[in-house]
Amino acid sequence: MIPLLVAVIGLAATGLGAIVGARAARFGAEKNAETVRRQVRDQSTVEHGHWLRQQRLSTYESFLAAWDECLHITQASADVPDPDSTCLDDLREAAGRMAERARRIALLGPEEVTQAAESLTEAMQEDAEVPIRFIKASQAAIAAIDGRPVQTEAVAVATEEYVQHSEQLAELVSAYRGQDRDLRDLDGHPLLAEGMRSIEKYLQVSGDARDALLENVERLSETVREAQAMLDVLKRSREARELSRERFTSKARQALDTPPMPE
Repeated sequence: MIPLLVAVIGLAATGLGAIVGARAARFGAEKNAETVRRQVRDQSTVEHGHWLRQQRLSTYESFLAAWDECLHITQASADVPDPDSTCLDDLREAAGRMAERARRIALLGPEEVTQAAESLTEAMQEDAEVPIRFIKASQAAIAAIDGRPVQTEAVAVATEEYVQHSEQLAELVSAYRGQDRDLRDLDGHPLLAEGMRSIEKYLQVSGDARDALLENVERLSETVREAQAMLDVLKRSREARELSRERFTSKARQALDTPPMPE
């Protein structure tokens, strides 16, 4: 029995050692696999962080390039005495490119940079829309003035006829008085009728010209008031725009200097 018992114990020890060895090998394999997975994940995080940083850098730079383009167009239009709608269309398109790149920033993040980009875009779009509204208001005022012109030539003709008939009537009255004739005899005289018609025509034409002139002056005054209000908007927008750019660049530097957190 003793040899048999020793043999059984030896067999059990051998089996137990095999089981322990297998479990140890399995644990070691799992440990190695976890290490490999961690290394792969860390490497992936590093590579993703590098890719994200490059994408952000490129997008931030392109956004600021669009902003600089807007400033260039704004300055160029300000240097032109009578800018046309082409400059404003260019400014609107450049502001649209800013908005498009701001949307890309929203995809890449972070949230602080996205908010700063959106704020800067809104300020520039306001700068683009205000001159367009002013040009439309000016064009409407010009069209209204052209639609109600002051008939200076008609007034000059009516005035000349009025003066001429007045002089003729004065001569006729003087002749009647020199002949001691009753001035009531002038009633029905052709020259008197012509003089009255010239007076009525002069009053009508001059009254229309005065009304047209007053309307045009009021329309121009309204346009000037609109222009002043728009200038105030542009001034406030410019101040907000400068603050927004400073905030954007600050947040962008922080985002580029901060590595992304692993998921």
